[in-house]
Amino acid sequence: MKKIFFVLVLIANSVILFYGCKKDKEEVDYDTNTSQDNALAEATFNDVNNIAVQATENTVSTYRLSKPGQNFSMNSCAQLTFHPDTINNNDTVIVDFGTTNCQCGGLICSDARFRRGKIIVVYSGHYRTLGTLIKTTFDNYYVGKTQDRMFKVTGQKTVMNMGYNTFGHMWFHIVINGQLTDSENRTMTWSSTRDREWTAGESTSGPGDWSDDEYVITGSANGTNFEGNSFNVTITNGLHIALNCPYVKQGSFDLTPSGKATRTLDFGNGTCDAEANVTVNGTTFPIVLR
Repeated sequence: MKKIFFVLVLIANSVILFYGCKKDKEEVDYDTNTSQDNALAEATFNDVNNIAVQATENTVSTYRLSKPGQNFSMNSCAQLTFHPDTINNNDTVIVDFGTTNCQCGGLICSDARFRRGKIIVVYSGHYRTLGTLIKTTFDNYYVGKTQDRMFKVTGQKTVMNMGYNTFGHMWFHIVINGQLTDSENRTMTWSSTRDREWTAGESTSGPGDWSDDEYVITGSANGTNFEGNSFNVTITNGLHIALNCPYVKQGSFDLTPSGKATRTLDFGNGTCDAEANVTVNGTTFPIVLR
């Protein structure tokens, strides 16, 4: 009788272990966190690019951006300080959001995000000029949708004007080596090489004329998520960026975490919202972008 009982216990434990392992495997296989982390990095560094470009286009010594309708990315807290370089022709503009969180909103800008700290931009010429190189770094710069979940941005982003492509669109080659640190002091790394094609809005320029600009981004990226797991990314359908929208409006990328199945994140059909879908192992999950 004891032997039969012992055998039954072994079978029961084996069943529990089997289903426990199966459950753990399913949870790992269906994980969407890495896709969300990559989408966050994508949106954050796109936003940085928008701010840097607007800053280099509108520098006038010291200039506080406070006029309604101007420069939606930079709210009334943002102050530009211009440092010309007459020797090497590498001017610098510092975009200073201050030392306390300031929310972008109302008539000034539309993304409702909080920002603090500095974005430092060094540039060799006009954004629209062939060969211009723009380098962006950070000084205690934070950004977030809520004040209790701000992300610290570090690293460097370079943008080079490559002129016009065969479609008559100006395009830019971009290299990013950056990091995001969350409110729990976890850091994700993100390295990216991509091309940014200016598909709409090039004919307008100057303060207030950025909201009609649109871009399509292609390329690849790699990094580690906030849990420290590595991943690789390939953009499979060009990411549609509109400067009057804080999210990627359309497009998709394939993301492969180390040792796991490839998953696809689809940003949708062009609507400006925080909704997207992640498909992994044939199952699609709706997510909310961070």
